[in-house]
Amino acid sequence: MSWLLLLSINVVAISVASLFQRLAMKEEESDPVLSTIIFQFLLGLIVLPFAISQGFSFPPLATMWPLFLLSTVLYALGSVMFFKSIKLIEASEMTVLAGAGAIVTMICAYIFLGERLVPQQYLGAAFVLAAILIIAHRGKKFVFNKGALLALLATSFFSFAVVSDTLIIRSYDAISFAAMMSLFPGVMLLFLYPKKILQLPKAIKTINKNLIIYTMFYSVGVITFYGALGKGAMLSQVGVVVKTNIILTVILAAIFIKENDHLWRKVIAALICMVGVMLVA
Repeated sequence: MSWLLLLSINVVAISVASLFQRLAMKEEESDPVLSTIIFQFLLGLIVLPFAISQGFSFPPLATMWPLFLLSTVLYALGSVMFFKSIKLIEASEMTVLAGAGAIVTMICAYIFLGERLVPQQYLGAAFVLAAILIIAHRGKKFVFNKGALLALLATSFFSFAVVSDTLIIRSYDAISFAAMMSLFPGVMLLFLYPKKILQLPKAIKTINKNLIIYTMFYSVGVITFYGALGKGAMLSQVGVVVKTNIILTVILAAIFIKENDHLWRKVIAALICMVGVMLVA
């Protein structure tokens, strides 16, 4: 299977997953931290068997533990922020805001990977920022509520993590890494939120079915994303293709979960954001 086909599957899987994440977190009793912990371990239970079937290899932690630790912390904190964010804002809005990660990735690649910046990337960054302002516009003013700020912070954490990931999989199997990075953030969150351990048994017994469906689709996204990198796709190519889920998520959210408020504004913002991401990459 080519890396382009893998990324095409990724786009659909992540877009659908975003809808079920929103449905899972809309319920008042849903706990973002507990949901994130359960999600990470469920993700690991799906991705790890697949990695074993593909020839799993243990990570070289003796030499690469700083990068593994960095990615683990960034994914753990970023995931919690995303779960908290999706509880407060719509899936379509969060997807557009997540496009800001392209700017962070661009800056990180320049600082840590030595990649040069070109004029079109500055133009792309301006497009992404314009899309964020369109989403944030409320009446005659711009409003960045807690959900929006959490989404922006989370996508920044994920963008830093992707740079760390890129350095790791230069010398480590991509699918094996995906399995490890599915489990490690869950373990990290148990250390960060030890009081949640006592609440886990009850949370697991009453687990939201939408969270399970979200995890299943997201696991497909994880496997195809790292599979594409493992097949030689460049990070810049991956960044362009996967961000087409911005417009797809907006459309699916409008059709299936009735996120129709200010739909044209969201569609315009999504299109501008997608163009910006392509220019940045």
